[in-house]
Amino acid sequence: MESLARAPASRLRDRLLGMLPTIDRPDGQTIAATLQDSLSTRELDVLRCIAQGYSNLQISEALFISLHTVKSHARRINNKLGVERRTQAVAQAKVLGLL
Repeated sequence: MESLARAPASRLRDRLLGMLPTIDRPDGQTIAATLQDSLSTRELDVLRCIAQGYSNLQISEALFISLHTVKSHARRINNKLGVERRTQAVAQAKVLGLL
């Protein structure tokens, strides 16, 4: 997705970007899965741990970050993916090809 977004502007590129999956947010809005909505490397690390069933405490220990930081990352992941729960975040990430 990032390579496509960086490609020179063309009708083909715009058409392909239009084919990207969309995210239905809990507030009823639909947003395109664009670069602004992509997850940071650290957020992806946290999401992978969530997908493996780790608790927040286990994630903080595995990634050497504070519990507060794990919760902040999890909150941002949920917002970016337009979900409310951890299980929904994992499912949405799989649909988008992030996991």
